[in-house]
Amino acid sequence: MALDLYVATMEPYAAELMTWDDAKQRESFASQWTTEASEVIVFEGQAIGWFEAQITKTGVLLQQFFIAPDHQGKGIGTHVLEHLLARWSKMGVPIFLTVLKNNPARRLYERLGFVVVGEVGVKFQMKRSAADLC
Repeated sequence: MALDLYVATMEPYAAELMTWDDAKQRESFASQWTTEASEVIVFEGQAIGWFEAQITKTGVLLQQFFIAPDHQGKGIGTHVLEHLLARWSKMGVPIFLTVLKNNPARRLYERLGFVVVGEVGVKFQMKRSAADLC
């Protein structure tokens, strides 16, 4: 499920910004994805997404966040992220993520207080400071 959802949600945007090599993307995903840092998002008894986060004493890195295309635009991603932000706010550290420059998910992140702090290649680096979490 995780790999298929990654491909379904990332390929349309990534292919606009770079050459999408399906075999390389799948290989890269397989070498980086870990079940220990991932959680499945369930809605009405159905797995509809997943996220992966690395939590340290100095910050939280939201490495991946995916909602199935047919469940996007219904407020589910907002609800899940608000829940995660509430959980992570107790740590008092900033939260970081990257997003493809053309991915509409950036608007969601901005609504939830993330700001662009840099860019690397085809991605924006975003941060939500610990002060914004309270």
